[in-house]
Amino acid sequence: MRKIREVLRLRDEHGASQRQIVAACRLPRSTVRDYLRRLRAAGLTHAAVATWTDGELEARLFARPGSPPRRPEPDWAAIARELGRRGVTLQLLWREYLDDAPEGYRYTQFVARFRAWQRAHQAPRLRREHRPGEAVEVDYAGMTLTVGVGDAARPAQVFVAVLPYSGLVFADVTWSQRSADWLASHVRLFEALGGVPGRLVPDNLKVGVSHASFYDPAINADYLTLARHYGTAVIPTRVRKPRDKASVENGVLQVERRVLAVLRDRVFADLAEARTAVREQLDALNAEPLRSLADRSRQALFAEIERGALQALPSAPFVIGTWSRGKVGAHYHVTVDGVAYSVPHRLIGAVVDVHAGPAVIQVFHRGDRVACHRRRVAGEDPRAGGDRVTLDAHKPAKHKAMADYTPARVAAELAAIGPAAARFYRRILADADHPLQAARQGRGLLRLAALHGGARLEATCQAALEANVGAYAYVRRTIERVDAAPAEPGGAGAHANLRGPSYYH
Repeated sequence: MRKIREVLRLRDEHGASQRQIVAACRLPRSTVRDYLRRLRAAGLTHAAVATWTDGELEARLFARPGSPPRRPEPDWAAIARELGRRGVTLQLLWREYLDDAPEGYRYTQFVARFRAWQRAHQAPRLRREHRPGEAVEVDYAGMTLTVGVGDAARPAQVFVAVLPYSGLVFADVTWSQRSADWLASHVRLFEALGGVPGRLVPDNLKVGVSHASFYDPAINADYLTLARHYGTAVIPTRVRKPRDKASVENGVLQVERRVLAVLRDRVFADLAEARTAVREQLDALNAEPLRSLADRSRQALFAEIERGALQALPSAPFVIGTWSRGKVGAHYHVTVDGVAYSVPHRLIGAVVDVHAGPAVIQVFHRGDRVACHRRRVAGEDPRAGGDRVTLDAHKPAKHKAMADYTPARVAAELAAIGPAAARFYRRILADADHPLQAARQGRGLLRLAALHGGARLEATCQAALEANVGAYAYVRRTIERVDAAPAEPGGAGAHANLRGPSYYH
């Protein structure tokens, strides 16, 4: 339209001839002739079209008289909304459009016009600027890798991570997408990078984010522990906004096309072999020159610029475990994988956090660690007592005393009182039907010693042995009878209520 306006201006304001207009506008003579003819037919002047838009001018000059009526136009905005629903395709929407307008566009024109509408109504996108070592975006590939031979073969998940600045792609193979595998893939990622980026950018999968929110997302406790251990932060994307992590979305596509598709027919005996094959393919992908930087590759950008911008790895390795929360019962134990571990009895009824690692079980109350146990594997018989780990420090005094009084402990304490008490208890132990019965009688002897003195118990046990008696009841009655006997065996002693011998004379 700019050329037409210039042709019109030269004709009206300067009275230029056709030849002069051709020379000034550098247009073909036939084109200038056509423009002038259309302007005369429409009766337009330069002053009249000065405020017109290009669309209005084009519609006036190039209208097609007698053109066939247009076909019914679909509601393209509604088509775009419906296309966002799961399972809806353009073919389905086109068929529904034809049901309402049989004379409508054929499928090819329907798609072409919809794409043109999309381009015209495309929302502006924010161009993201990436800095070295600033972030790493993580996700799982949609494709899986078969690992195992024969009947043992099963699909394995593929974890993908991309550094947005250099575009370096990392992939790991695990059996599942559960917490332990998710955390282990991050540990291997940081080890492969030799450092830690400033933030982790996952989407809102449950293993990473327990409650999705743009303003205040709740990060999974295990994932948060890993991030704090490595001195980084977890900043998830918005819900259903894949462009927030466009780098790893493209990385997943590259891994599926350049790695998993290449390895689709290979047989892997175990995960280690699969990981090695995946990393060989990734090394080739990362070494290829980038389109935007023909002389640089992802690996070169990472090695030259981004590696130095990463934070250093922590000195201690991260221990992978799982967090759980529960209330301590009256038995003052918490159960992890079928094994009960003790906590201080004062925490009965309290809510505690349990971190279960591969070798250690830790229990926390209000952020303070209150118990730590070596992890034990549950046995076949959960009622045999082997699946319970109890520390003496966690027991109340009565429970500790109960556990301490074993037959051997009772024998040692009686032996400290005297040889007669020790021999008497050995006789009780030999005559008892069960060691527990003997231990209870031995505890009774110790109680008698506490009440009446160790010397009195020793003498009474000696007397019982000389009388060939081995019953606890004999010793108890003897000590109690002696204590109840009069202090002076010659009489009751002087007393105000006694009549005396003079009464009978």
